[in-house]
Amino acid sequence: MYYFATPHVNTNVKGNTLDFEKLDRNEKLCKQLEKNGFKIFLPYRDADQDLVGKELLERELEVIKNCDGMIVALSNTRGIYMEAGYGKALGKKIIGLKVDETRDFSDWGKAFFDYIAENVDDLVKYFKENIK
Repeated sequence: MYYFATPHVNTNVKGNTLDFEKLDRNEKLCKQLEKNGFKIFLPYRDADQDLVGKELLERELEVIKNCDGMIVALSNTRGIYMEAGYGKALGKKIIGLKVDETRDFSDWGKAFFDYIAENVDDLVKYFKENIK
């Protein structure tokens, strides 16, 4: 099972306002991966949303600890990179996925990831060729 670290807030406003375009995009990406046979944990879909704060954080960290690896939608929000850093520290495979708001990465930033997929089709191809 792969943990899918995705953005879901609008970074153009202060606070934690949901960005429904990102939520829709994340769902579509997840469905494409699952349609191709990959088991995906999408936090805001699969975690108990009655949990808040530390309880929610601990649940998601537990899932990361037990997952096979992580897919990170390369967005402009901090939370996904905190999740990815935790996974990396645990030795998980970290795969980046470019999305609309992905900015250029330095060579150092690129080196963090085991692979960076250009789009979901590239990601599916990578999985089929490299993930058993």
